[in-house]
Amino acid sequence: MKKAALLMCTVVTLAGLASALSQATKEPAPVIPSNVVEILKKNCAGCHTGQRPPAGLSLIASKIAAAFNAPSTEKPALKLIDTANPEASYLLKKILGSGDITGSRMPKGKHMAEADIEALKAWILSLKK
Repeated sequence: MKKAALLMCTVVTLAGLASALSQATKEPAPVIPSNVVEILKKNCAGCHTGQRPPAGLSLIASKIAAAFNAPSTEKPALKLIDTANPEASYLLKKILGSGDITGSRMPKGKHMAEADIEALKAWILSLKK
């Protein structure tokens, strides 16, 4: 009986330590500067919002972080915003109109102002770990 109680206490203690260690090693989400939020709001969130946004990508302020290291629905081998390899970020490729994208350059119709593109590009590139 004593051995079982000791074993149970040990298991509970180890589980608690494992949980604490897991929480301590999780990286915080990258900061999304207010100018980036505004650029995405102005250029993207008009379409990429709601219950069923295009390509499953919502770009409203509260949802942008979900794009970090998430696979693109159009090119699952590429991440939407790749923090390990920002140059390969599919979001950046879509905005720049790279030759290896599926579909058309974004935003549809009128392209972003060059200053907005450069600001987004600089931010995405700054995420490299």
